[in-house]
Amino acid sequence: MRRNTNMTSSELKIEARQALKENFLQKLLLLIVPLLFSVLNDRATKFSSDNLNHEVQTSVSGVSNATDTVAAIDWGVVLYTIVPIVLIAMLISFIISIFIEVFQTAAMFNYLDIFRDEKEEINLSEDIFRAFKEGYFWKIVGLTLSISLIMLILLFIPIIGWVLMVYFGLSWSQATYVLYDKLKNDDYQGIWDVLNTSKELMVGYKFRYFLFLLTFIGWFFLDAITFGLSRIWSKPFMTMSMVSFYEARIQDRL
Repeated sequence: MRRNTNMTSSELKIEARQALKENFLQKLLLLIVPLLFSVLNDRATKFSSDNLNHEVQTSVSGVSNATDTVAAIDWGVVLYTIVPIVLIAMLISFIISIFIEVFQTAAMFNYLDIFRDEKEEINLSEDIFRAFKEGYFWKIVGLTLSISLIMLILLFIPIIGWVLMVYFGLSWSQATYVLYDKLKNDDYQGIWDVLNTSKELMVGYKFRYFLFLLTFIGWFFLDAITFGLSRIWSKPFMTMSMVSFYEARIQDRL
């Protein structure tokens, strides 16, 4: 795809729309699995939350003040009923999140090929499950868990940790695309090499990328008020737009 120099956010989005224009339904279906898993994850979270609220309300029903509320809680119920529900829900949510990331990453790899005009036709049965078929499932999981673990640790470090979360979040924002290119070029040298390459790509471009992300804030509000229905367009559009940013960056077109 032909690129302009010094591309603006609007131009990046235009190229994303152009890349989605033909056979949009098939390109949407490449994201159908992570979309469905996201709905399932939301349901599991809501189910555990509803059960937790029900158990707590049952324990404190008829209690009029905060002191009596603490005293009235049946801590045996909390230990043997509520805690297992929360732990099971967290485990299910974690597993679902891993699979969401794997299928989402596979879709991003496909979108990169589409954007580069390297995919002549879409084979849904092959392309959706390419992370498993092409043997990079564990590399995706390893990258995802490494970033998630670092972010979780930083979350519990006030101020400095939160600042570092933002810094690393922006620095490593291109890691998925870097992973694909390294795997494709047989140049994969481990997770830290992928993260460092992404960090190098984003030197001087972190704030630009942050502003680019802000241009999608309206879509998140639209997703909320349409109960997720707008994701049918917003998910492919935002995914392809991120691909457009990466391509512009590696071609030094920003």
